[in-house]
Amino acid sequence: MENEQIKQKFPVGMILILVLIGWGIVGLLLGMFKVPPLFQLGSILISGAGAIIVDLVMIGISASIFYGIVKRLEWARKLAIGWSIVSILLPLVNFVSFLGNKTMYDSYYQKILSPEAYSLMTPTAIAGILIPTLVLSSIINLVIIIYLARKKSFFVN
Repeated sequence: MENEQIKQKFPVGMILILVLIGWGIVGLLLGMFKVPPLFQLGSILISGAGAIIVDLVMIGISASIFYGIVKRLEWARKLAIGWSIVSILLPLVNFVSFLGNKTMYDSYYQKILSPEAYSLMTPTAIAGILIPTLVLSSIINLVIIIYLARKKSFFVN
């Protein structure tokens, strides 16, 4: 009886993590329908079917984490912490790559933006987008890591 009462309580923090994961899944799904679909991995810009495959893998990992958290499975906590670490490192690698190769972003934005919008994408403007994104995503993922590290008791087995 006591175990059933514990299982019924779902902390607000876990609900917020599920919302963030769901939001990420929706963003990835919408990103697959951009023309052309693009994904940056450091200094490599993946487009077309390759970008869709990367998005599907990321959706699969995120959906697994979502399911595991809902079911309170311990492996989901570990996977979510690992995925959050990757989610901190990837934007950092992308930003360092931008600093080393600004022309890559020129070709990226030239593919996805109208000529008018593309003309506004100077290196300063791009850095103005990337730095806040990097900082905000790092903060969110650090909070997730710390929260999940402290909530071991929420997960079973």
